[in-house]
Amino acid sequence: MANMDKFIANIKKGGLSRGNRYELLITAPSIAALANFANNNGTEQLRYRVATVSLPSKSIATSETKIYGPVRLAPYQITYDQLSFSVYLSDDFRERQYFEDWMHYVVDYDTHRIRYYKDYSASDMQLLVMDETNKVTNTYVFEESYPLSVGEVSMSYSNEEPATCDISMTYRKYISKSSYTESGGREQRQKREKTNASLNANTSEQYGLL
Repeated sequence: MANMDKFIANIKKGGLSRGNRYELLITAPSIAALANFANNNGTEQLRYRVATVSLPSKSIATSETKIYGPVRLAPYQITYDQLSFSVYLSDDFRERQYFEDWMHYVVDYDTHRIRYYKDYSASDMQLLVMDETNKVTNTYVFEESYPLSVGEVSMSYSNEEPATCDISMTYRKYISKSSYTESGGREQRQKREKTNASLNANTSEQYGLL
């Protein structure tokens, strides 16, 4: 390396991100089907049971265009991969049941009726990235999310490892809180977060009305 001293100084200044310093905050819609889990402090406990999580990739979708000369790729939208994570399961599988109940609210198990999008998509989910002192260094916000799939749970008489379950969530889009946007969307997101915080503070009252 050309200048080892500058490299070491850069690492000391900016640090290195550790893959085991994170929290995933999952916010489900305020519906009666999920009230029991929330009322038993399940949502708070769930944040500590996320065994693994992957920050999804995003890319610009393009189409080929040619007027003259070489072909160019013209962008037309940003695409996002699903948010995938695994959770440690309690002895009664309550965490898996939580996401199943959410899915059954999206598509009714008995009638197969599909509810309105605004009723089952959650307020913003958040992935917190932390440093070695557990200080939050970045936050990724996933807008209008809901579970797309609940994975299998592998069981065996010879397996003494904690049971886990893979979850896949879809969402409309995601962005870092610190990202700059030309339209000033960062300020709008901050206002929405204040609104969501106020709604979450009144969760118990909301459940009582359902």
